[in-house]
Amino acid sequence: MATQQDIARTAGVSVAVVSAVINGTTHTRMSEATRARVIQAMESLDYQPNQAARSLRLNRTGMIALILHKLDNPVYAHLLRGVYGAAAERGGTVLLGDAETMRSGSQFVTRLLSHGTVDGILIRDDRLFDDDVMAELRSHPKPILTLDYAQDHPWVGIDDCRAGEIATRFLLNLRHRRIVFIGGATGHAFRQRYLGYQQEMQQAGLEPAPHLATGFGEQAGADGLRQALQLPAAPTAVVVNNIMSAVGVLAAARDLGIAVPDQLSVVGIHDVGLMEHLRPAVTAVRMPMYELGRAGVHGLYELMAGRPCTGGIITDPEPELVVRDSATALTDA
Repeated sequence: MATQQDIARTAGVSVAVVSAVINGTTHTRMSEATRARVIQAMESLDYQPNQAARSLRLNRTGMIALILHKLDNPVYAHLLRGVYGAAAERGGTVLLGDAETMRSGSQFVTRLLSHGTVDGILIRDDRLFDDDVMAELRSHPKPILTLDYAQDHPWVGIDDCRAGEIATRFLLNLRHRRIVFIGGATGHAFRQRYLGYQQEMQQAGLEPAPHLATGFGEQAGADGLRQALQLPAAPTAVVVNNIMSAVGVLAAARDLGIAVPDQLSVVGIHDVGLMEHLRPAVTAVRMPMYELGRAGVHGLYELMAGRPCTGGIITDPEPELVVRDSATALTDA
């Protein structure tokens, strides 16, 4: 069985550096390259830390909780990879929970926080919980970090406004002028995506259409397109707030006899592998979800160590346009 001394020799570092990587501490100075070299040595030697002893020494369980809304949402795939990977690098494990189970009167929160089950909690969006649930979460001395903007506790997020800008600018460059924003609700991320759309339209000297906040998922996309077609000037292009709603837009367009992209161009925010296999394949703005997961874990470990989390919006990498087949230039502009 490999020891910390074995890892130190393999990585060419001191045992203190190896211990700092394993325990997630930052008082030992090291570069990211050194940290990566230690992690690679741990993996090559199949090092398994003694979690029981480590938990007793640090008064930690080594487990963090990640609470998401609708675990079957494929948008979370890269986020989960980032969270699991970053936690594993620190010798931790992840307890995954669905916000649907965290309602007032349920025992989930009590079981989660009692008996020292977890050391900290990541939440994708605390607005998914009612006041009683959030009050119970905050009543326990466990750090909470939100993977989205939050006013009253630490957070780290992605640049939703930039995503709305990128999607809208792409369509404007294709000479579309009647562009509508479909889907989402009233949360911060969705307002920011609409704000990005709004700003690009105004910069182009155009009047933004009202936000058709029809919600999430395929049905929301279908409902949003039908509402858009009732506007005084029917759109030639749509920005869809979340990528799964873009599936509903495509389905409704087909049902209504609207050809995509010849009669209607579609760009979705977020990207999942499914979009490449639809016909037409959907142009999307890919968000840095993997990096969000990693940043969330690193920030939470800072809080767990009693240090402040700088947090904020991830700017590197920024949202990236993935051009496929669902949008084309307007020929009669």
